[in-house]
Amino acid sequence: MDRERQTIHPKFKLNGVSIVEYFDALGNRIDSNKSNTIYSFILNWLDESSYMQLETSGTTGNPKVIKVNKKTMFLSAKNTGKYFGIKAGDSALLCLPITFVAGKMMIIRAIVLGLDLYVSKPSSSPINTFSRNFDFVAMTPLQLEKTINYIHKIKCLIIGGSPVNSVLKNKIKNTYSGVFETYGMTETVSHVAVKNLSLGEDTFKSLPGITFSQKFGCLEVNAPFISSTPIQTNDKVQLISNNSFRWIGRNALTINSGGIKFNPEEIERLLSNHYSEDFVISSLPDSLLGEKIVLVFEKKIPTNPRRFFSKLKKHQRPKEVDFLNKFERKNGKINREKIKINLLNKYVIKK
Repeated sequence: MDRERQTIHPKFKLNGVSIVEYFDALGNRIDSNKSNTIYSFILNWLDESSYMQLETSGTTGNPKVIKVNKKTMFLSAKNTGKYFGIKAGDSALLCLPITFVAGKMMIIRAIVLGLDLYVSKPSSSPINTFSRNFDFVAMTPLQLEKTINYIHKIKCLIIGGSPVNSVLKNKIKNTYSGVFETYGMTETVSHVAVKNLSLGEDTFKSLPGITFSQKFGCLEVNAPFISSTPIQTNDKVQLISNNSFRWIGRNALTINSGGIKFNPEEIERLLSNHYSEDFVISSLPDSLLGEKIVLVFEKKIPTNPRRFFSKLKKHQRPKEVDFLNKFERKNGKINREKIKINLLNKYVIKK
């Protein structure tokens, strides 16, 4: 990386305290007693290597480690700052694990853009105890749900990791804060598209310099500063233009029932306005259909759960309704693979 990318913005702070004094011009010096992983990450960012290792979340497969050019991460941070109007001296909150790209990029944005970064231990309600306001925060949908009464403390809030359900969208619409749902993955170095939930938008729009196309029915991301070739995703979308799309769901989650392919996330969206309980659409083996669609609730089945099946097309309607005591989550995302395994184990015991 060039010298600009090897230095820390002079206005970068951690929890209100400038850390410029810890570093010399090349960022070689740091208090050796600091074992904090954030400081270790900053040293990693400032070393002579041109790459950083990022771990994927494993949403649709086994987690893996990929190498990403630091220049790409630098440009991504700049792009985010430009799009959202984030400026040096603005306050930000890191409340995501720094194990994955979302947390790492919050630190890099603070370093590159000169933000005053406050750090909170990741929890479901990270901002509730803060008396101060923030200019920029990134959260998961679960954190948003638990923070909904406090988002007036946040000027710009980006949500990622998994889709925001319709109930939450309705609560956010027309709020004072700018709440944006983001689309991205580790391979795209954080988000490449956003939609403004505060304005009720239902279409993702690209960030500057990024366009979209389709291949095999799935989204391709064209971002020259990230990759010289299109990044093939596993996401089914309705392509509106080369700068916008509607997200349908992950192709890997497709359920083949009676020769008809269904995307569980699409069915969930159709039902999301009607259940206050957490639920997912999964499947179980079926001797006639191959797979049957199952509506699975967390903790307990609500009264008369089938009453909203009329909102679905006939073939989309679940053949069975069940529950699991707890939905396992990883990095704020529901672990669908684990739910399917637990549901199958329960099914086998029943038989």
